Amino acid sequence: MGNYLQTEFNKFHEAIKLHDKDDNQDLRDKRDMLEDELKTYFKKKAEKEGKARITFVLENQGSYSMGTGNKSIDVGDYDIDVMILFNIDANDYTPVEVKKWVFEALSRSNRTVEYMKPCVRVQYFKDGEELYHVDLALYANANEDEKTYISKGKPTSASEDKFWELSQPKELKKKINGKYNDEHDSKQFKRSIRYLKRWKDLKFRNTKSGKPTGIALTALAYNLFNPQIDRNPFDSSISPNDLESLKKLVSSIIGEFSIWNNKISVKLPVEPYNDLFEKMTNVQQETFKDKLDILEQALVDATNEPDPHEASKILQKVFGDDFPEVDKEKSGQKRALAFPGKSESA
Repeated sequence: MGNYLQTEFNKFHEAIKLHDKDDNQDLRDKRDMLEDELKTYFKKKAEKEGKARITFVLENQGSYSMGTGNKSIDVGDYDIDVMILFNIDANDYTPVEVKKWVFEALSRSNRTVEYMKPCVRVQYFKDGEELYHVDLALYANANEDEKTYISKGKPTSASEDKFWELSQPKELKKKINGKYNDEHDSKQFKRSIRYLKRWKDLKFRNTKSGKPTGIALTALAYNLFNPQIDRNPFDSSISPNDLESLKKLVSSIIGEFSIWNNKISVKLPVEPYNDLFEKMTNVQQETFKDKLDILEQALVDATNEPDPHEASKILQKVFGDDFPEVDKEKSGQKRALAFPGKSESA
């Protein structure tokens, strides 16, 4: 049954994914403008102080850079995550001092600049409404130990909350993007992450805290995903089965929960290898598992449903209206082909 719905999964993926070239062009233009403003600021700062200019490299980070980003399900504020890798030693500057540089450099009347614990946020508006924002994570990237540290804390934070924290964003991006050498395996891996993230955005839509993060779902997929692609040895054709791969992935994630307390843990794949579920309470993790159980059952039901029209309606309940509904007329043409798939999966 899964192969018959591959066309619908392909359409679903196209509907939700954040295209690197076509989407968020305005946001990327703003990012480039911010980079120019930062360069101007550090040039003037060096001239004023009679010191060497502080240099940096600016790169995308997060889901956008790893090819796992989705469009927002809500009209309004959306974002892009950017890393600023300063060529400085963390021992030479405080984390908040570095944030103050960026805050001063980017403060303008047409936007707001805000200190956040892990970043500096530049928020843009349209007609008084939040339009989009750029989150700038600031790193010390020229340390004696050759590691990278991210600035944590705000000027108003308690002293113990102002610190440099070990972080390897470029290594994380490299690991996710290099998980599979085979192009088809890699694409299915990233599609599955996008499906999970869209499901999470829908099912935790009104949850402000205590929900799984995108990087937690990505780490789980990194550890547990197994490609499900049929390769015809005679004509070299490729037939991905996204329904089957996602069903197996969700089942594997559920299997990660402890049978004793329904808790789940997954480590970031790079240093500092922190538990990405540590901030969720026991009750919140149980809720996460309950929702995963419902998702798994929907994927099983869709697999076993001989009518593609009905199967697509089942999947719409967990993925939303962006998952296309199979036309009833086309469904009738496929029904005869679907029964063998059902008996095979039983």
